Amino acid sequence: MKEEFLSLLKNDNNDIFTDNIDADFVLVMGIMPSKDEALSSALQKVKNIVYLSVVEDSDITNIVKIQSRYEAGSEEGVLAILAKELLSNQEINQGAKHFFENLDDGYISAECNVGEEELEEINELYKKSKNPLMVLGYDFYNHPRKKNIAKIIDLFVEYGNFKIYIENFDTKIKTDNNYTLEDVAELDSFDGSVVYAYPTSNQDDQELLIGSPQFKMAAKIKDKDDIYVITENSEYQRKFILDRELKGTVALLPSAVGDESYFYKIAKIIKREN
Repeated sequence: MKEEFLSLLKNDNNDIFTDNIDADFVLVMGIMPSKDEALSSALQKVKNIVYLSVVEDSDITNIVKIQSRYEAGSEEGVLAILAKELLSNQEINQGAKHFFENLDDGYISAECNVGEEELEEINELYKKSKNPLMVLGYDFYNHPRKKNIAKIIDLFVEYGNFKIYIENFDTKIKTDNNYTLEDVAELDSFDGSVVYAYPTSNQDDQELLIGSPQFKMAAKIKDKDDIYVITENSEYQRKFILDRELKGTVALLPSAVGDESYFYKIAKIIKREN
């Protein structure tokens, strides 16, 4: 999945990629850094980190300058309004100008839950940087709008001087770029219980569903309940673990192997009878 997504990015000789976090501004999206030991360690040396995600990562609060949650499925919209803010003073081509002119900033901001003040704060950090970097995690690899997301990321690279961090990057990526930038799609609804089926090799974690007090109340379950987690494509037997550090109503569903669908899923939670 990763190679397929990377092939969607416009690049020559793979010079936009790096496996070295030697940057003065790092934008992290699509991954919880604390779940990746190498990434978490490398980020310790960075002065200005912006972390945008559906799920807050409380374990990196001490090293990030800005941490903000957006709605599940809204990565395309978040990247679009962020690109418009960060690239507002750059000379861009007509296609990019048309794309930004057609953005309904107010609607997208409200739907994504990323406000104008947050965008301005991020831009203030970015404007001071000389070598900005984007860390793009696995949430993007099988996103239903990944092709257009890749085209938006191209704008950051072409006009914003960003490089793309890829851990242990040693593969030549062949570009598959036969498409054009489209308008941002309407945001899909994620009403109900939502789980984040992020990939992990930790077998103990694969027995759990980890959620906040808000998720526990919404799902009507208790700490250490044995439960079924039923999504559109799969069914899991898990034990619910309450994590009071988590915020929001998205629970963590550590999984051995992700399927080909987006990692955030609407789920039905049923208590198992012993």
